[in-house]
Amino acid sequence: MNASVQSFIQSFIQSFPSSVRGGTALCFLLLFTACGSGQETPAQTSDVQYAMGEPLSDASLAVVVTSEFGADTLSTQTFEEQVQFAAMQFGILSDAEETRRLRKSIVEEFVLLQHLVFGEADRLNLTASEEAVEQRIRQIMAQFPDEAAFGQALAEDNLTEEGLREQMGNDITQRAMLDHFAATAEEPETEDILAFSESRAEEVRASHILFIPPPSATAEQKDSTLHQAEAVLDSIRTGADFAEMAQRHSQGPSGALGGDLGFFSRGDMVEPFEQATYALRDSGDVTKEPIETDFGYHLIKLTGRRIAALMDSTEAHQMILRERQRDAIQREIDRLRASVTVHINPDVVDVDLNVREE
Repeated sequence: MNASVQSFIQSFIQSFPSSVRGGTALCFLLLFTACGSGQETPAQTSDVQYAMGEPLSDASLAVVVTSEFGADTLSTQTFEEQVQFAAMQFGILSDAEETRRLRKSIVEEFVLLQHLVFGEADRLNLTASEEAVEQRIRQIMAQFPDEAAFGQALAEDNLTEEGLREQMGNDITQRAMLDHFAATAEEPETEDILAFSESRAEEVRASHILFIPPPSATAEQKDSTLHQAEAVLDSIRTGADFAEMAQRHSQGPSGALGGDLGFFSRGDMVEPFEQATYALRDSGDVTKEPIETDFGYHLIKLTGRRIAALMDSTEAHQMILRERQRDAIQREIDRLRASVTVHINPDVVDVDLNVREE
């Protein structure tokens, strides 16, 4: 897309509240699977699964979904076109594993966003109005000297004005639904804010060595990765330097720094990692066994502990509310996910929606 058009769309996306921001359908999905802390440990993901119906045998069909909103069909031709277009955009055409993940994302986008979330938007009368879409289009067109320049910019990216209008309508509807879901979160009370501020005041510093199983690892592959972690832990117990072992063995980006993650407080890491770190008593203590998270296996060494100043109450309020909004959104998504039945053509899609990606 022309840089000017893309710039405007990105500024529109950035105007969303941080807890409900999403620029495309795939960004909507990433909200529920990606970590927002910037740390090496991922956020927890939902355990709610899709109900899978009988597999499809019609070669022209990739996916059929049914729910209280009716039935929607994703044709094989449309599915393959979407995969090809997105793979080219992301530069992963030659990467089989990333392409497989993309294919799964496109299926879940179709089921979760296009069928369920947009179906709920129709039920709640929260779909984008023509007036709202036209206002966004006018704002985009205003970035160009004239209508011809705007049309040329669209053509350069093989995009029609109608296609842009559809994209903006989807974005507006998506924002409305996320705002609607987030609005069910309870406002934190004064005592909640104080307790949160006090809990965040105790900070720890730690280093870790991360061992990541292969993508879609089998039980045997996970066991092999765990044994690698245990072998390195044995070396550390017998005197090997933790930082040196991290530089040699860690598969996380902090490995080059000897595994150092710096100081962090409660809520910055996923629960198993956080609990294991805070349970260590003295600087230099190492976990007695590898700690498993969704990211892999961690050997953790406590390197410091301190009491920081209490967080500003306004900041604490915002952080609690954002977390509650994320939880509220996840609850609503889980509710919708549990209501759908998905039929997949295994010869076309060849993915399992209920297998969690590591």
